[in-house]
Amino acid sequence: MAVFDLGYKIIARPNNSLSLDGGIKLLAAMAVVTLLIALGFARLGAWMVLPFAGLELAAFAYAFYYVYLHASDYESIAIEEDKVIVEKKSYKNSSITVFQRYWTQVSVRAVVNSQGKSGLFIGSHGKEIEFGRHLIDDEQRVALARELKQKFKNVS
Repeated sequence: MAVFDLGYKIIARPNNSLSLDGGIKLLAAMAVVTLLIALGFARLGAWMVLPFAGLELAAFAYAFYYVYLHASDYESIAIEEDKVIVEKKSYKNSSITVFQRYWTQVSVRAVVNSQGKSGLFIGSHGKEIEFGRHLIDDEQRVALARELKQKFKNVS
């Protein structure tokens, strides 16, 4: 009986529960309600409410745009035979880092200037990369590190 290593891949993505269409509808509904209230106050003589309502809507529109830009961001770790491939993709940048599976080390340690958060680091031969900084929490980092250490041990 032959045993084959078909590989292993884990992908970390942000939780995007609101679609683009849903975001536009929500922003339109907020705009209608905000402008109706602002027009009511303007009619009562508080006309300065209108510019601030416009600024509020612009801030919300920017926030939705920012979330939309980062909706397809992800980080992945793939183990293929004797390689460990760490891929990071954001709306502007993407990078692929390849390590040799046998020499790859995984560690979870505190990150400088992160208010007590830990980071999952994957590295080899002085080269190191942090995985899932904004996409997974501390408990998930520890569990993933344990799982990756086990996978790296099983080198044929």
